[in-house]
Amino acid sequence: MTQVEDKNLFKHRVKLLALIGIFLLPFIASWLAFYVFEYRPGSKNYGALVQPVKPLQMPELTDRDNNTLAPTFWNKWTFVLLDKQGCDQLCKDNLYYLRQMKTALGRDMDRVQNVLITSVPLSTELTRFLNDYPQVKVIISSDETVFRQFELPDLDPGAASVLYLVDPRQNLMMTYPAVNDPSSILSDMRRLMKVSQIG
Repeated sequence: MTQVEDKNLFKHRVKLLALIGIFLLPFIASWLAFYVFEYRPGSKNYGALVQPVKPLQMPELTDRDNNTLAPTFWNKWTFVLLDKQGCDQLCKDNLYYLRQMKTALGRDMDRVQNVLITSVPLSTELTRFLNDYPQVKVIISSDETVFRQFELPDLDPGAASVLYLVDPRQNLMMTYPAVNDPSSILSDMRRLMKVSQIG
């Protein structure tokens, strides 16, 4: 092989490695940001970060149609709304805002799912309401171990319509107040979808 051929081969290898690096860079940067340098948007962040994140160990659960949730169910960014009061008006309002936010995420909407976990059997009125929310996964469970997964200082799981955000690795990582600003939640999620490659 001539010296010219050696140089050409070297250039091709450099170009190939550069292309591979460009492809892998977003994944590496995202992983480093979240799990090494603990990226925090700071003042731009509307939700309250759970520090450190709280790993969830969810028991086997079934939805309201008595279908057992697959182990991969939680492999998305998941908003969880806990309810022990039969889903009052604030609960319904938050389900509406979550539906609108998911739609507003556009191409990223399939990376996010909304879950209502309630310890109260669904009333006829609530069942009718939820018929307009087919994308909300409804779980009926009186198992206190489910609700205790979401215990945090100053927050009583299910006592109010607080929103909990769980990452695709089943870590509880953020909360939003029951009375909230939906546009600010949407802004948080758009930033999150941009920097995260998981879910």
